[in-house]
Amino acid sequence: MQRLLCALSLVIVLSLCAACSREWRDPDTALPSQNVSIATILASPDAYDMSGVIVIGKIWRPRVESVGVTENGVEEVFTVFTLADRTGIGIDVYVNGEAPVADGDYIRVVGLFRKDFQTEGEYFYNRIEAVRLESWSPNLSYWLREYEFD
Repeated sequence: MQRLLCALSLVIVLSLCAACSREWRDPDTALPSQNVSIATILASPDAYDMSGVIVIGKIWRPRVESVGVTENGVEEVFTVFTLADRTGIGIDVYVNGEAPVADGDYIRVVGLFRKDFQTEGEYFYNRIEAVRLESWSPNLSYWLREYEFD
């Protein structure tokens, strides 16, 4: 009986330790979001406006842009690039500061999709304001799934 009690308490302690060993996320880079394709977002931008999204793709034309100077005298810069899927459908991504990205990198972007109204040109401008960038590499299962219906 004592051995059973000891074994049961050991299992409970190990279960609690396993549950507490999760990696905690930084609240500044956490966002409730869902995996979605770029094409799905652009097909129905009203449904995803101001929603957290996770998209994957390839970086095209990265550049650093200055927005101006804040009231504290600090220059406000953004890294802007187009994130495109395999079929060439792309969306602009904005990242605060200078992000370590290069043309042709594969990446996973966690961010907030915004559909902004503008008074001239195309009336709505679709973009993702990135909260977190994660390195990503397309593996064999990704390519099999992508070419499955071609």
